Amino acid sequence: MGTVIALTVLTIALAGCGSNDFRTDGIEEVRVSESDGFSSFQEGDILTFDTPEAIQVFEHMIEQADELPGVADSVGPEYDIEIRFEDGETDRYYLWLNDDPKSVSSLYDADDTNIGYRLPADVTEELIKLLESGD
Repeated sequence: MGTVIALTVLTIALAGCGSNDFRTDGIEEVRVSESDGFSSFQEGDILTFDTPEAIQVFEHMIEQADELPGVADSVGPEYDIEIRFEDGETDRYYLWLNDDPKSVSSLYDADDTNIGYRLPADVTEELIKLLESGD
């Protein structure tokens, strides 16, 4: 009985790590462009990723995003990301990538820029490789 309770508590604790309310199921394609800032999403020079391997990188990004304490970045985002789902829904994010392992890459939901999310170094590396291959 004690083992079951301990495993349940551990499962709940681990589920909280890296958790957020972002959707990852049914991603059809991801569109990425260099950002013009917070005011609007860039409509030109868009890279579209729709292979399972590329989509998996963005799923990993979303799943691993941990809430950041403090105030949002004051500098405009580097990238606008639009995730399109099979059901026709769309989510939009702002992304800052930092290839310095001592600094944080971050992600913000375009609908709620009051809360930032930190991206782990391995996710940042995956994203940089993917974006460089798409140029």
